[in-house]
Amino acid sequence: MPETSVVAVLGVDAGQLPPGLPAQWPGCEIRMIASGAQLVREAADADVVFLWEQVGWLREHWGWSDRLRWVAAPTAGVDWLLFPALTSSDVVVTNAAGVFDDAIAEYTLALVAAICTGLPATLRLQARHQWQHRETRRLAGRRAVIVGAGGIGRAIHRALTGAGLAARCVARQRRADPELGEIAPLADLPALLPGADFVVLALPLTVSTRGVIGPAELDRMDAGSWLINVGRGALADEDALAAALGSGVIGGAALDVFSTEPLPAGAPWWDLPNVIVSPHMSGDFQGWQQALTGLFTDQLRRWQAGQPLINVVDKRLGFVVDR
Repeated sequence: MPETSVVAVLGVDAGQLPPGLPAQWPGCEIRMIASGAQLVREAADADVVFLWEQVGWLREHWGWSDRLRWVAAPTAGVDWLLFPALTSSDVVVTNAAGVFDDAIAEYTLALVAAICTGLPATLRLQARHQWQHRETRRLAGRRAVIVGAGGIGRAIHRALTGAGLAARCVARQRRADPELGEIAPLADLPALLPGADFVVLALPLTVSTRGVIGPAELDRMDAGSWLINVGRGALADEDALAAALGSGVIGGAALDVFSTEPLPAGAPWWDLPNVIVSPHMSGDFQGWQQALTGLFTDQLRRWQAGQPLINVVDKRLGFVVDR
């Protein structure tokens, strides 16, 4: 490691700083980079990249710095970042695992509560000034299948079981877990879907998880069940999901993520009465930017001290293996 490390913060205009990031850091020179041209011109000696925004021009200008050793992503999922040249390089990639776990879990619990209590219908009736008494469903005793057993899936399991739901996690491989109990392998997912009131998608998007909920899986879900997606839009076959929602194969869907974002104004999801749409906000709690910067500065201290970084992504698999 050079005596002074150059840290390029990508997606930030000169003169601006991400909340909580100091302008000066002992042993480092921090440079704000707002474009690909500026990256090549002003950060050709960068040792570290801190991605404040999901910029596409990192891929376009890859190889601009022979000194680059570490890229810090601002997200838990890194499917958008892992282009072939980066994946095959010796550059370390870390993600933001841990920053958003509890917020996404709380958001998921709020969705489950809203669905059980019929809150979306209540708000629609209120807008029409219509008094229509209805019964609600209890959360206690409902069954959830959580597809994902990393930090986010674990936090969702904790939140849902704390509210009285029976929850089971599914991951790549079968294993016993002291908190989650037996984690089922993805191969067992079809057998777990019948009888589930909620199926929650909290997986990273990889080659093996793309379309993990497709026509066959939707057909195995109960007619009154809901799909909740707080992972990535492409985890579900969106065409098959729209068809299943329209024909009553499943009861509804709460979608925080989509294959195309921002969601176009003409997308059918907006107007389906059994769909809750939110703009990829489940993890964006008040203070998340400071928490993200805090994670990066903690990592930077490790980097400078020659200590192992945390949240190191297995670039072949597309996620952090030990979470």
